Amino acid sequence: MAKEKQVKEIDVESLDSELAAARTLEEGKGSPFVKAAAVVAFCMTLFHIATGFLGQLPYAQQRGFHLAFGITIVLLTMPLHDHFFGKKFAGSKGFRVLCRVIDVGLIVAIWAAVLIAQDEIAHISDRLGVVTPMATLAGALLLIIVLEATRRALGWIMPILALFFIAYALAGPYLPMSIAHRGYSLERICKFLATDLDGIFGTTMSVSATVIFMFVMFGAFLERSGCSQFINDLAFSLTGKIRSGPALAAVVASALMGTINGSAVANVVGTGTFTIPLMKSRGYKPPFAAGVEAVASTGGQILPPVMGSGAFLMVAFTNEPYIAIVVCAVVPALLYFIGAATAVVSQSEIAEIELVDPKDIPKTKDVLKEGWIYLVIIGVLIYSLLIAQFSPLRSALFATVSVPLVMLLDKKKRFTPKDIAPSMVKSGFSSMTIVMGCACAGIVVAMTALTGIGVVFGDMMIKAAGGNLFLSLVFTAIACVILGMGLPTTSAYVIAASILAPSLVKLGLPLLTAHLFVFYFACLSAITPPVALAAYAGAGLAKCNPMNTAVEACKLGFAGFIAPFAFCYSPALMLKGEPLEIVSVCISALIGTIIISMGFQGWLLWKLNPLERLLFVGGGMLMFIPGTLTDIIGIAIAVVLILINVKKWKKHGKAAKAQT
Repeated sequence: MAKEKQVKEIDVESLDSELAAARTLEEGKGSPFVKAAAVVAFCMTLFHIATGFLGQLPYAQQRGFHLAFGITIVLLTMPLHDHFFGKKFAGSKGFRVLCRVIDVGLIVAIWAAVLIAQDEIAHISDRLGVVTPMATLAGALLLIIVLEATRRALGWIMPILALFFIAYALAGPYLPMSIAHRGYSLERICKFLATDLDGIFGTTMSVSATVIFMFVMFGAFLERSGCSQFINDLAFSLTGKIRSGPALAAVVASALMGTINGSAVANVVGTGTFTIPLMKSRGYKPPFAAGVEAVASTGGQILPPVMGSGAFLMVAFTNEPYIAIVVCAVVPALLYFIGAATAVVSQSEIAEIELVDPKDIPKTKDVLKEGWIYLVIIGVLIYSLLIAQFSPLRSALFATVSVPLVMLLDKKKRFTPKDIAPSMVKSGFSSMTIVMGCACAGIVVAMTALTGIGVVFGDMMIKAAGGNLFLSLVFTAIACVILGMGLPTTSAYVIAASILAPSLVKLGLPLLTAHLFVFYFACLSAITPPVALAAYAGAGLAKCNPMNTAVEACKLGFAGFIAPFAFCYSPALMLKGEPLEIVSVCISALIGTIIISMGFQGWLLWKLNPLERLLFVGGGMLMFIPGTLTDIIGIAIAVVLILINVKKWKKHGKAAKAQT
């Protein structure tokens, strides 16, 4: 009983800083500091809208102001007294005042550091590449404040990782020969962080300060418009009449919202409050219901056309066109969701799920009549991204602006100034996780560029794997999952892309393939035990054991673990190659996904015994291995088992049906 009580008391919002920020905004309305943070968040959004329309500022200004805005919001809403020895001294009024003074001092310091760094960068060419001691001061302030703000927003793991890389940069000459380097002074490191293009204001901050924030803003406006409820209702109206309808509705709704939201945990909470209770009420076991929601919400990050924030970072790292990344990601993402959907159908039969009362199912016609306006808004985004092929920044900006404009067509849902201002504030608050994650990841990337550890680590991994691509992929997948256990997807991907992806390229993988592989496993860490944050969030809503939920989630999302290995060996799975080869490989992978899913769930017309389940999984795996022979063997195994189970169903299923 005590264990069950502990499970029920999972604080879902504590798993995601975006959710925590939303709660702070709601609960702290009377606090002058939260009010000040709301003003800063509004100004931050206004700044990005202005630069989106009028043109980006020079890189140091655009990225610097973006970082300063984000850190200011963190320091105002996450005060030191609440993040110092677990609020041990927060009860003392004098201590709270002292902490607030320190926070205000840090806010002044971060703006000063940003302005100093901008001045140094602006005059660096005039000084023939030489920077002044002020650059050292700016770098030191940036380093200290970024680490502290990240600690408050994301916990200890990210700052500790950044400090580890800084320690490596300092200790270069004293390390073993295999990982030694010339070494860098703290002064040199600080100057590099503040003024170099590979420093804190490097690639990761560039993407955060432009494209990612725009999509965060679009998500905030879309949420305010009520689109989440429309997507839930539409998904349920389309699937509610079949036995597996409630769970399939969760898959569809969470996938659609997740591709825009970009946060698996926030998406679980956003759609799971509706889908998980519905699934439980129909007879699904709580761990399975929570697992379905976790898998679908996580998969939204790998589902085109938006793919959370990963695709935009990939554009920066690979210099590939955005449309090329989307095309390559389509089939693997579909396999992921088809595997989950097949599992849902199988489990519905095993658990003998009750059909939903037709009276409780909204009619698709009525849902579309009520919410067609949301399809127009989403259509603006898709048209801008994929047809007109505007830049992702402009596409997100146009889509955001379309929300209040298009909503004017519906009298009941019109956006007013009272809706626009809160949406702008929510945009700033929701960006905190990404801003701090990208800033701290920028420190890691900077030290990687300065010391060359990425090349060294890659050579060591290749050597450990004996030059074997498969083993290198396994090592990379494990490393990505471990990184993702304590970091947001964005941060985990950035670090893995800097350190691990180059080694895969050395082994012959195309650059984009290597980055997609890394990104997949950074995302899947959200459902991979032991630290599966999306599964924990789902378990908190379903009131069940988080580890059981994580196991169910891995079974449901197995295709996400297999497909990345498959497309590394078969580019046709990324729609590259001859048309006939692409069709053949995709069909083979589709069949393999379906029979593996049935094997994991243990149902095909009739319950499968352990041997049949093992053969189904094995046969499905063969379908993913390139080659005609493996496909034939896999299909043969599946056909034989299907015939056996058809016979079982004819013998036992019809009799059982006649009795009922």
